[in-house]
Amino acid sequence: MAGTAEVRAAIYCRISKDREGAGLGVQRQEEDCRRLAESLGWTVAGVYTDNDISAYSGRRRPQYQQLLERMEAGTLQGVIAWHTDRLHRSPVELESYIDASDKNGIVTHTVKAGEIDLSTPSGRAVARTLGAWSRYESEHKSDRITRKKLQLAKDGAFTGGPVPYGWEMIDGAPVIVEADALEIKNAVTGFLAGRSIGYIVKDLNGRGVHTRRGQDWTSTAVRNLLLRPTNAGLSAYRGEIMGPSVFPAIISEDDWRACVTTLKNPSRLTQNGNRVRHLLAGLLRCGTCGEPMKTSSRAGKTGQVHYYKCKATGGGHAFQNAAPVEAFLTRVVLGVLSRPENADAVTAGADGITAAELQQKATVLRARLDESANSYADGDITAKQLSIITARVNADLETVNQQLASLRSTNVLAGRNGSAEEVAAWWESAGIEDRRAVLDALMAVYAHPVGKSAPRTFDPDRIRIEWKQGAGNPDTPTKSAE
Repeated sequence: MAGTAEVRAAIYCRISKDREGAGLGVQRQEEDCRRLAESLGWTVAGVYTDNDISAYSGRRRPQYQQLLERMEAGTLQGVIAWHTDRLHRSPVELESYIDASDKNGIVTHTVKAGEIDLSTPSGRAVARTLGAWSRYESEHKSDRITRKKLQLAKDGAFTGGPVPYGWEMIDGAPVIVEADALEIKNAVTGFLAGRSIGYIVKDLNGRGVHTRRGQDWTSTAVRNLLLRPTNAGLSAYRGEIMGPSVFPAIISEDDWRACVTTLKNPSRLTQNGNRVRHLLAGLLRCGTCGEPMKTSSRAGKTGQVHYYKCKATGGGHAFQNAAPVEAFLTRVVLGVLSRPENADAVTAGADGITAAELQQKATVLRARLDESANSYADGDITAKQLSIITARVNADLETVNQQLASLRSTNVLAGRNGSAEEVAAWWESAGIEDRRAVLDALMAVYAHPVGKSAPRTFDPDRIRIEWKQGAGNPDTPTKSAE
């Protein structure tokens, strides 16, 4: 690059976190770099910007890759950056940059660190030294941030970032936003009552309820919402509960733990994901072996005919067309819910002594875990003993949480009694998950196999209903629902 030869240079700008969200940081960098290019007499042949991307994180920087390709092609004689750490915080990246610079005699100028001629041994030594210190500072900063966040989590304090959905910060303290909190409560109650995540997503978006960032809800966003320990007033760090949070609780700890247990239970997933297509899928059981019957379909004279079939092979197990048994059980449910004394009896157990006992047991078990951890810290028990205690208590706690999750399925029944017309209208408008939750809360249903000489018509007597939660034995229709 002789004295009067034109120097075609590229400007590279980058900022790790764009807190203002408007690219103002990289804009200011570009302005400073253009002034430097003017003072050097260089022609700006392109500007490459990676906004809100960290060089230390290892994430791909698309604009940096384009810059490197131009350098390797030899179409540039210079590069301008605000500082060397805008270009690199990784020694591996730096070596590729040095190779391209050395090969084509490219000079790098920075606003803050001056000229770095990577075509000379001394220039490369300076760049590697600056790169090593930049890497050290990034690692040191990351370590400081990690330790700070851990301490904040232990203190139950706010660790920074966007304020979670359900709260707002007033004078530095989190305060519940009642409208958002109600949506969280409804989502949790609905999920524990049997609604799928997809149903909750559709409901929220259909009513124009948006996330904290003003976006539509997705399945991932709702799942994360249900799993969030902050909802129960708990502070967590990297998935581990550290203790109480400064965020006031919106739901109970038991409800939150029931959500976690249900979400992480593989058996709740069907072959089609969370979407349930048939009213009695997994609810109707074979009267011979007691196993849940699977759903399938076959071609009929008027289209596809759906049916339930026991998973066991061989004779003596149940097979049942879906339409008549679903219609029959719908009539049964509507009859129960239209009689207040039955609906009241069914819902009475939702918040009664059984739930209280389970909550008490869960509290005792969690206290036992804390006590065991303290005993190990004090040297009273060995690591092996702690491991055995923890495994046993966690197994008991998992069982209790599953029982609580199952018990809360009765929540959907609240307020479902009324006149026959009102109950029928609600059932008609309810989604399949709400209907299934009601059925599951009311009864266990078994289908007995058809006898060899029996006519091929639906017989309600083959359907055995075992009533749950003290519902008694309401009058059951006996006429065919076909």
